[in-house]
Amino acid sequence: MDKITFTRSELYTLVWKFPIVQIAKHYEISTMGIKNACDKLKIPLPKSKYWTRPEYKRADIPKLNLDYKGNNEIGILKKRYEMQLRATSKPTPLQDLAKSINEDPNAPLIVLKKLENPSEIVSATEKHWINKFLNDGIQEPKSQILNLNIAAENVNRALLFMDAFIKLIVYRGHKFGKSESGFDIVTCNNGIEIKVDLREALKRMTRNGLRETSEYIFTGDFIFRISRDSNKKEWRDGRILLEDNLALIVAKLELMAVEE
Repeated sequence: MDKITFTRSELYTLVWKFPIVQIAKHYEISTMGIKNACDKLKIPLPKSKYWTRPEYKRADIPKLNLDYKGNNEIGILKKRYEMQLRATSKPTPLQDLAKSINEDPNAPLIVLKKLENPSEIVSATEKHWINKFLNDGIQEPKSQILNLNIAAENVNRALLFMDAFIKLIVYRGHKFGKSESGFDIVTCNNGIEIKVDLREALKRMTRNGLRETSEYIFTGDFIFRISRDSNKKEWRDGRILLEDNLALIVAKLELMAVEE
């Protein structure tokens, strides 16, 4: 078994110095594994609001309970090992559908390096951003362009991804368009509308001076979300980029439409 071993004091120091998501990503372990380990070792965890406070307000950290009599070390399974275990189990409907899409020799699954015969809405969005760069004041109607909350330097990647996504959607028998409220939507072949959203992750930066200020900056990580009322699913860049998850995204979208 591939494990990461922590002493009680090491894990305590980590969870109060870094957010659990950051620790999990660094060590390639799950956030739930960290939380379960802290529970077993009687390590208090910060609330989510703790990380939104200014740094000087994070000084009040609870101390470890010295009456603890349990083990001083704990091992947390690495994600790769967990994935190997899951791979031996029976495939889920989502895995089966994603596999069938991936194995379709005619499915347009490749995200190109350059736009070729882009869909109408992608072409209009590209024109909108070019005009924005040139500051010529010409703006395409928002009802005819994609909603992209991203940094200017990542526009090309976003357009390439969305063009591939739209072409795969159309190939699968669905339609891509805009809702009356201006959202990007996929109308599935059974009539169900699924909202889709591509954005770039933000990070909060605090600046200290005469007066403490904060701002949010783009991180370069893309996030793609599909949603139907309270039913939502997100994918974020990690070891697997969004471009390599096209079949999985479309499979989940189709299953979401069937569930509705």
